[in-house]
Amino acid sequence: MSRPSEETLHPFTSTLYRPPTRDDLIAVIELLGKPTEKEIADLVGVAERTIRRWIAAPTAKTRTQIDYAAWRLLLLEAGLVRIHTRRSRSRNKEKAR
Repeated sequence: MSRPSEETLHPFTSTLYRPPTRDDLIAVIELLGKPTEKEIADLVGVAERTIRRWIAAPTAKTRTQIDYAAWRLLLLEAGLVRIHTRRSRSRNKEKAR
């Protein structure tokens, strides 16, 4: 089973972040157990047609890029990233001291 590119796992504000490709999105969908378009749409709060637009071929006229919030939610659901809060960052800094 494939995984999304490491660059897509970074926070949006990171200079290392890059938006996911269609292949990255499909990899996460596979990691989630291949849910239906409806299940994915319900999870991220969009219409099913939006999911179809995200996974359309790169040359398709209807193709759109998944927005960062929806992407991050899928990554969280797949267990590929964690929620980073100011509080958790402060605790990590204290542990490093």
